[in-house]
Amino acid sequence: MAFGYVLANLLADNDRAAGALFLDPSGETVEYACAAFAPYDLRVLGAYLGIYLRQLERLLAGNDLGVPRLIHIDRRAAHIYAAPLPDGYCVALVQHQPGLVAHACASLADAADQLRRELF
Repeated sequence: MAFGYVLANLLADNDRAAGALFLDPSGETVEYACAAFAPYDLRVLGAYLGIYLRQLERLLAGNDLGVPRLIHIDRRAAHIYAAPLPDGYCVALVQHQPGLVAHACASLADAADQLRRELF
């Protein structure tokens, strides 16, 4: 399965989506799909998201709080939904304005399930 196919479907399923990312454990962008972001900006956002997720996972693990299932980062310029995958990978959806949150989360969960089935 091509990562791009999953990401393109994730973008197409969400009206206000600006981009979608598939990140490796170090926060590097493995694949992306852009709608309203420049590719460079989306990759930079992905790098910072990777840093944030690693810090969050360390905080949760250090306090025996489990593992994150879905992360929603609400910023003025972007709304980011991230679903951690096995082995430190991550799939994320970026929106400029908040769309339908439940729909965004459901479509992100579907994309994460597709990637889990194919890769892990």
